Amino acid sequence: MGKEMSAEQPKTRKPRADTLRNRELLLSAAAEVFRGDGGSLEAVARKAGLGIGTLYRHFPTREALFQAVYAREVEILERRAEEDSLEEWMREALRMMATKRGMVAALAPVFEPESCFISEQSERMRGAVAALHARAVAEGRVRADVTSEDLMRVLLGINYGPGADPDRAGLLLDVFLDGLRPRS
Repeated sequence: MGKEMSAEQPKTRKPRADTLRNRELLLSAAAEVFRGDGGSLEAVARKAGLGIGTLYRHFPTREALFQAVYAREVEILERRAEEDSLEEWMREALRMMATKRGMVAALAPVFEPESCFISEQSERMRGAVAALHARAVAEGRVRADVTSEDLMRVLLGINYGPGADPDRAGLLLDVFLDGLRPRS
């Protein structure tokens, strides 16, 4: 007679509805606050209508909150890539990338090229761009000599390149999108 292991598996509870709601409020507030000059965690909590203790229970560090905002927005862009046109998607990506502008200097370690987090998020973005690019080329809306990597470079350059100007980002994207169209 063999012994059966009767070790109980720990039960994983679904997060409570208010916990999920608070997390979503914090992420939305952080995305707005971080669009400016980086903002404080207190400003994020205030914008969410929650206490700073609630923020720290969800995100123990500024970096953890920033990473959660970044990952959430990459996830949104991945989903939108399935339905949006390339032009719509690039405008939304430009808007979302602006969210990080105020945080880049404060969170330089998160942006280290060897950071696993950044590598994972970059791969997710590249996958979304590649799918959008392939669809747009197949539909004849984008020149075939432009690569998906070119699209990524433009988005990054407009947002983070030397002399990047948030007030001119939309215009620069318009100029680029006009140049994407196949030549007659």
